[in-house]
Formats: sequence, C-alpha cells, structure tokens
Amino acid sequence: MTLPCLAGSRGLALGCFVAMLAVTAGAAADPPSPDATQPDESILGTVDANGSGDGLPPLPKMGVVPVVPTGTADSLVYLVVRHDMELSGQFDVQSEDLAPPGPFTHTTGLELSAWRAKGAEYVLRVYSQPAANDSAKTELVGEAFVTPNGPAPKPSSDPAYVPPDPKPAFRAVVPTATTEVRAASHRLVDQILGALTGRPGGFASEMAYAERVGRWRQIFAIDSDGFDLRAVGPANATALSPAFGPGGQIFYALSEDYTPFRVVQGPDAAPVPVAVSGSIMGLAIASDRTRMALTVMDSGKSSVWVGPRDALKQLATEPFANHPAFGPLNKVAYVAGSPVQRVYVDGKPVSPAGFMASAPVFCDTPQGLLVVFTVGVGSGADVIAMDSRGGNVHRLTQHEGANTYPACSPDGRLVAFFSTGKRKVGAAGAASDAGAGLFIMPIQRPWLAKKISNEVGESLRWEPITPPAAGTR
Repeated sequence: MTLPCLAGSRGLALGCFVAMLAVTAGAAADPPSPDATQPDESILGTVDANGSGDGLPPLPKMGVVPVVPTGTADSLVYLVVRHDMELSGQFDVQSEDLAPPGPFTHTTGLELSAWRAKGAEYVLRVYSQPAANDSAKTELVGEAFVTPNGPAPKPSSDPAYVPPDPKPAFRAVVPTATTEVRAASHRLVDQILGALTGRPGGFASEMAYAERVGRWRQIFAIDSDGFDLRAVGPANATALSPAFGPGGQIFYALSEDYTPFRVVQGPDAAPVPVAVSGSIMGLAIASDRTRMALTVMDSGKSSVWVGPRDALKQLATEPFANHPAFGPLNKVAYVAGSPVQRVYVDGKPVSPAGFMASAPVFCDTPQGLLVVFTVGVGSGADVIAMDSRGGNVHRLTQHEGANTYPACSPDGRLVAFFSTGKRKVGAAGAASDAGAGLFIMPIQRPWLAKKISNEVGESLRWEPITPPAAGTR
C-alpha cells in the first residue's frame, strides 16, 4: 500500500493529510462490507450500568454548603468547586435541595448532624475573603468536614441558640488575583481532593485539540471543566495534532497553502526546527519536555521518530506507524500495521487483534498504568482501557456512536473523549449529557460520563497548567 503523497508537489500536504486520516481514523470509519470478517466484540466486555458487576462500593455522599454570596468571587468559587466535584467521580454530590435549612454565611455555624441526617458523609464550605493589604487579590477558602456517624444531639430550646462552628478536617486557602478566581478555584478543588482521597485532583489543567472550521482545521484549547474555549494559531490553515510543550506552550503541525506540514508553536505559529525530512503529521512531547515523537510522512509512507528535537531517531515498527504517545518510565505507544492497525507499546502489540485501533494514551491511575485507546466496533467506535502489557481489557464506552480520541487527566482518574452524537441521557439523568460533544468520565465508573462541551474534534490532549509563580496570583 502506497499513500498518495507526491513528493515535491503542491499536493503533498493535502494528499498526505487525506491518507493519514484514512489510516488513523479507521476506528471511526464507515462500517465494513457485509462479507468482511468481524472480530468477536465480546472480548471487549461490556460497560456496567451502575458498577454492581465490578463490586464497587457506592460513592460517598457530599453536601456543598450554599453560602449566601457577598460578591462575584463567592458565586464563582462555589459553582466551580461544585461542578468539579460532580465531574470527579469521587463523590455523589447532593442537590442543594437536600441542604438543611439556612441561610448560610461565611461564619454560620454548621450543624454537621443535620447534614448527616440528609445523607451527607462529607460537607464542603467554600467562599472568598479579601486578601490582607492588597485590594487586587482575594483568597479562596475551602473547608471539608466529616459528619458524625451517631445520634443527633437534642435541639436547643433557646431560639437564639447558634451552634458552634465545628473544626474542619481540612482547610485550604488559595490566594489569587481577582481576575483569576476560576483558575484558582480549580487549584482549590485539587487540594481538597488530595486531602479527602489521598491523591490530588487534576482540574488545574487544560485540553487542546484540532477541529474542522470551514475548509480548514484549527487548534483549540479549553479548560478541564469545558469553560474558556479559545482558538490557538492561524484560522486560514490546516493544523493537526496539538501537544503541550515547555512553558505550557501548545505545539502543533501546520500546513499553509498546501505546503508540507511543519512543527510550530503558540498563537503566532512560530516555527520549531526538527531534524527530520518529510511532512510532520503528528507529534507528542514527553512530560519532562526533553523528548519529542513525530509522525513523519515521506515518499508515501509514515514512520515514528523519537528523541531530543535535534537528535530524532526512527523507530523500527510495523508499516504506517502513527499517533505516538509518551508514558511513564520512557514508555512509547503508537499505532501501526496494515490493513488493520493495532496499538503497540515499546514495540509489542497490545490491542485486541482484529480491531482497528487508534489514538493511544497512557493513564497513570491509582490502580496502575493503563493504555487507553479507540477501537472500531461495527459502524462506530469505542474507548477501551487495558494494562500496558495487553491484559485486563476494560471497556469504557459501548456503542452510542463514535467515541474517539481519549485523553487522560493529570491525576489519572478521568478520561476525556469526543462522541459523535448518539449518546443517551447520562446516568445522573441530565439531558445536557446527551448528544454529541466532549465528555469526561471517571475511569472506574464510566457510566458517570458527563458532557462538558458541544465541540467535537480530534487529537485530544490533556495536561496540567503550569502553576503560577509565587505572588503572581
């Protein structure tokens, strides 16, 4: 098989691009002909409806105190923290309707037994307060309480009685500029999750992806909760395969006026020289930023090159290698093979034979290192997880359209992915979780997937935001 890439011609980039899409998007392509051999879908397993089949305990219930806001920062930190906790998959966040009678202020004493009577095992109180001696800054306060598991004390007969405020099991204060409250709220959530679960959260992060806009493709970035969608780079060119590099800059492959794809970075598409020839159709950057992996199209064939930017070396792979991804301990995953592509980790095939696989990513989860990727199933595609040696297949989506391009959260507990629009209402019953878009799901409880955006793109990446320097936020 030779891909239609005409070296030295104006059609090089376009021909390579179309060919690479045909290879790498095979998992979401049209259904095979009726006489094609179909792999046994049962080896992928099924997605449990509620976790009972996996023996998972119920999620602990959490109440979030509806503090009466005294300003915009109060409202914003409450909304962000509540939403992040709902997305985290670590707690069953209760409706505001279940809160004990208020009103609640920053200093209102909390009767934890009353929250326990409503079913809450944990209670969060978050609010903002002015920063001392600096009107341009504020402080976000987060307090986590554990409700008592015992009989409630008898109510006081004194109508003026004010219950003493209990001591929180955890308290954090995050200073921030008044213009950066949303970003600081994510950092507050990560600290609270670390205190309550033993593993900090991954919400102080962002995603990047490519999406078709008219006749072009453009890079976009979006916060971990689906807010602050913004374009990166030129709008009148074809951009592919974003990756986060040094300083949080977004690197990507770009072709302008059908020229060969080259590596660029940032909003201005500054060129990034690399020591390989050919058209760069994809890239990945290691978390320590010392190594790069490229998908290179040259003479009608694709290959993967790995190493420092000025000393890249071609990997020995099966034909048509593409979509490299870095993992812990210098592991490298990629897709290769013909006519059916499989996921390889360190040169060994790990994805189930017979299924067209694409877009691998490593997830360093609390339960161990996983490889997550897409496989073609019938006329759609599903997201699959397995260990890095190719065992313990775990299905994360089941039908409901094409579910593609998974990305793992920085804490390893969540997977984001695109879905084409056949998904039904989510397990929580929210109509907003139906239809096409960008979804987040807990890797241990994939039935809790929630939609965070209506955007549908490709080549999704998810990485932590570089923490601000001390005193800047």
